[in-house]
Amino acid sequence: MMRNILLLCALLVVCGCQQKQDVVVPTTKELKANPQLLSEWRAKCDTGEYSHLPADQKDNLCFTTREAARSLSVTKATNEEADFFEQNTRRKK
Repeated sequence: MMRNILLLCALLVVCGCQQKQDVVVPTTKELKANPQLLSEWRAKCDTGEYSHLPADQKDNLCFTTREAARSLSVTKATNEEADFFEQNTRRKK
């Protein structure tokens, strides 16, 4: 009985001492180039495993995701405005 308790304690110590693996955060450029990756990271940051973290930790993991999403939104809006302007200013023959 005592031996089982000691083994259990040793197992708990080993499990408790294991460090969490470092998360590899994709760059803004990588996220902008890969819509699927951006979608995955947005889900992680908005409602997933990183959404509950304190602000400083969340910012470390999700900053590039926010930047990539913001950049793509601005690019899309700019392109839509340019297309609208071009369609409305084109001379009809």
